[in-house]
Amino acid sequence: MKSTQGAISLQLKLTLTFLLILIPLVSVSIFANNYSQGIMNVQISDRTKGALLTSLAYMEQIANTMDQQTLLISSNPSIVNIFRDIEDPLNPTHLYDIHTVMQQLTSLANINGAIQEAYIVHGASGNGVSTALGAFRWPQVKEEGWFQQVVRGIGSLIIYIPTADSSEGQNLYLKASNIYYIRLLDVLRDSPEPNVLIFAVNKSSLQSIIQHLQTTERMNISLFYNNRLILETNPAAKQAYASDMFAMKETSGAWSIQLEQPKDEIFKQSHRLQLFTYLIILLSILLAVWTAWLIYIQILKPLRQLSSAFKFVGKGDLNYQIRHDRRDEFGLVMNGFNQMAESQRVMIEEDYEKELRLAKSEFSLLQSQINPHFLYNTLDSIYSVAVKFNMKEISEMVLNLAKFFRVSLGKGRSHFTLEETMQHLLYYIRVQQMRTAHFSVEIDLEKGSEAIPVLKLLLQPIVENAIIHGLEKCPFEGELRIRSRVHQHLLFIEVEDTGMGMPDALLKQIQLELSILTSKLYRVPQESPSSQFFGMKNVKSRMKLYYGEEADVLIESEEGLGTKVILIIPIRVGEEEDEAARR
Repeated sequence: MKSTQGAISLQLKLTLTFLLILIPLVSVSIFANNYSQGIMNVQISDRTKGALLTSLAYMEQIANTMDQQTLLISSNPSIVNIFRDIEDPLNPTHLYDIHTVMQQLTSLANINGAIQEAYIVHGASGNGVSTALGAFRWPQVKEEGWFQQVVRGIGSLIIYIPTADSSEGQNLYLKASNIYYIRLLDVLRDSPEPNVLIFAVNKSSLQSIIQHLQTTERMNISLFYNNRLILETNPAAKQAYASDMFAMKETSGAWSIQLEQPKDEIFKQSHRLQLFTYLIILLSILLAVWTAWLIYIQILKPLRQLSSAFKFVGKGDLNYQIRHDRRDEFGLVMNGFNQMAESQRVMIEEDYEKELRLAKSEFSLLQSQINPHFLYNTLDSIYSVAVKFNMKEISEMVLNLAKFFRVSLGKGRSHFTLEETMQHLLYYIRVQQMRTAHFSVEIDLEKGSEAIPVLKLLLQPIVENAIIHGLEKCPFEGELRIRSRVHQHLLFIEVEDTGMGMPDALLKQIQLELSILTSKLYRVPQESPSSQFFGMKNVKSRMKLYYGEEADVLIESEEGLGTKVILIIPIRVGEEEDEAARR
């Protein structure tokens, strides 16, 4: 009797002991499940946020493009002079001029596929021309709210979104299905006449940009401008699941975009994983009780193995695996532990790789953004030279421009030696000298620095700022100096001009904006205007991203005397040989 009681007592103790041993494993499993679910939720949020911000970037890019194109048209003398100081542009005496304007507007609409229709409205008469309607009459156009807003804007771009709401008043030609980008014509005149240029973009063009974000039939994507709803991809889903929707809204400037999706659809997989984890825990407990009554002799060894494995993983060795050939419950537990450690290791490696790919993609984006920014300035330069020199200097200018674009727009090498970079810059400087002939150039490279690799197009924005904002505005003969020197393991490149310089307040503002950018925070903050100091911030972002924290951009300036920009670039051992081998 005592033997039986002793056996029962031992089995009971073993069962309780085994259950107590399972408690840490169960806790770890629940923690790992909750932790994994938290990571999954964060990753979903981050990916969703990234996709929304990318779409907003497209919207802002369209607005910037419209801003530049409307500015080019509204400051074009061949168009502005036709509508200036006349009573009625539809008078038969102006038919040939109006036909010329129609051709130019039609060409622009054909080049930019986003523009559905382009108008020019003469404010005094209410008459105008359209690429879709031809000549038209718009009585009392000056009394409409949007027209008054454009006049008050004094040349700034106005984005107008008509609605079917009668409280805003009706108009003859602006449709609720379009978004309109409007600017006063003749923006360069001190007191421009109330003549307006209008570009119409169909909302379906914007919807095609955000439509790819809708991955399920129950998801809805909403686009806003100044907190005003523009369009929705799936309003029926919003109404059907309004009580249990997950919503994420991102804002960039005046644009906002919101994603809405039922919570049960987003967290469906994680809920299944959680239920599966709880089921495994329950089965493990049942198997533990059953095993304790049958094979309590073989407990000590697997417990020691598990204890040792926890220690290795606790020290950070996620490659540790329990080696065994068991096929019982302890074997399942050990396999589960191995899978958990492997999953954690793979998850950490995948997160690191994703961050690395993101950094590389943003580096490429920062570099590619320079080309369009420079292209518009260069085209303006070509236009200025064509007018100034009666097209005699165009061939040489285009030749230098072609050489510059062959390198800057070409694929392949992302680095060039400092000597090659200077040769590349000379093509651009020659183009600017032909446009603004009152400055000279001095280049002084320290011996030994010529072969040091430098990122492609790193110096071009600095030189462009020196010419456009410094030397071009200078009333007297100016000089552009570019020097290099090597100190220890750092390359110093100085770009100095004897131009107009800048006020102390503006210099401090630029220095403050640049100080925000570091090797860990190399993206331009959302609250910072995307067009303010674009070139300087782009250069420092690329340097911090590629060269690390030692890289820096310093600016010195004195109003009326000139500006000096100093680039500090760490020299990486072996890069010179690698660059020579690539060439």
